[in-house]
Amino acid sequence: MTPETAPASRCLPPAMPLATGMPGWVWVASVGAIGRGRAAGDVRLPVRHDGVLRRVAAGQRVACFAPDASGGSCFLAVGHVLPGGTYVEHDAAGRAWACVPVAYLPSRPVPLAAVLDGALAAMGWGFSLPVGLMRLDGADLDAIAAALVAGAGDDPVMAFPPVRIASLEDAD
Repeated sequence: MTPETAPASRCLPPAMPLATGMPGWVWVASVGAIGRGRAAGDVRLPVRHDGVLRRVAAGQRVACFAPDASGGSCFLAVGHVLPGGTYVEHDAAGRAWACVPVAYLPSRPVPLAAVLDGALAAMGWGFSLPVGLMRLDGADLDAIAAALVAGAGDDPVMAFPPVRIASLEDAD
């Protein structure tokens, strides 16, 4: 697979329990962009921002946050990055998107206030967030993931086992 082409198929290994405690990412985007990403099984940013996607490693968790969700800001999905690295896709309007493949869990929208605590409040959540990817520590990502998958299915499972990172320097 070259970086310019999407994977031909996404054959997923057997489901594994949801990993906890590891830092990961929050994808801040519009409801529409997150919906298109979930349908395609990826996280996507304009191709000019592909540098940040190259920092995202297989096995890391990604939570999706939409400040424009109806009824207020919401977390919409959580998943694990799959192996395969970044690739480029073009939409119907001809725009180029840098993408990384993601296996999303069954989830339900969760309002920001349902997971907002002191740590997230200190980061300025709910005021102004840049569109793109932001690093988030493991405990906050655990709280978001637990809220998103609660009641969305029987047991939270992942389609890809998480990758163990030796240190945060390896992740950054």
